[in-house]
Amino acid sequence: MIAGPTSTPLDQARSILNHSTGQTGVLVAEQLQSAGLTTELWFGQGANYPLPPPLTPTHHFGTLADLIELIGRTDLAQFHAILLPAALPDYEFDQATDPKQQPLESKKWPSSLPYIQIKLRPCSRILPLLRQRAPSAKIVGWKWEAASTPPEALLAARQQMARCQTSACVLNGPSSGAGYQLIPALGEITHCANATELGQAVARFLQS
Repeated sequence: MIAGPTSTPLDQARSILNHSTGQTGVLVAEQLQSAGLTTELWFGQGANYPLPPPLTPTHHFGTLADLIELIGRTDLAQFHAILLPAALPDYEFDQATDPKQQPLESKKWPSSLPYIQIKLRPCSRILPLLRQRAPSAKIVGWKWEAASTPPEALLAARQQMARCQTSACVLNGPSSGAGYQLIPALGEITHCANATELGQAVARFLQS
């Protein structure tokens, strides 16, 4: 279970945070443990959802680079399944310039400028890396949609599965309505009212 927030560094004093309390990951992990599944938790720094005593993070990560490094030094083939509800960035810092289009140093940007222009670039995707490192595992990605219609959100989830070769996708966000939808690559969609129901559905999916 990879859950919680990630941050994207800008300069040495500032960063962009992808918000997450870690709640969904923790509640799903609780249900997996209740179903008899041994669960390892990788938890983003800054996640503040209380952890139940049986669930102790084995690793922490702060940035996407931290997570990629952790994936690189871990034998992912040991896991039957990998779940990714973590809030991951789509873009990372590329360059910052002042009003005269001069690049700013990365240590700490001056606070006296009238504005700063920030350029972001697409960052590495974790789901394809997980599939590469764990070719036989059941991998479940998450898709949070806010600016599309329900059919478009469902299509985006299925496109993620096809593109990243994942086993299932959990769809949530304003575009898909209340609760969660567990969408397997093969089979029927399961609608879940909350994260506890989602955990129970995921446990059944992993044990099937």
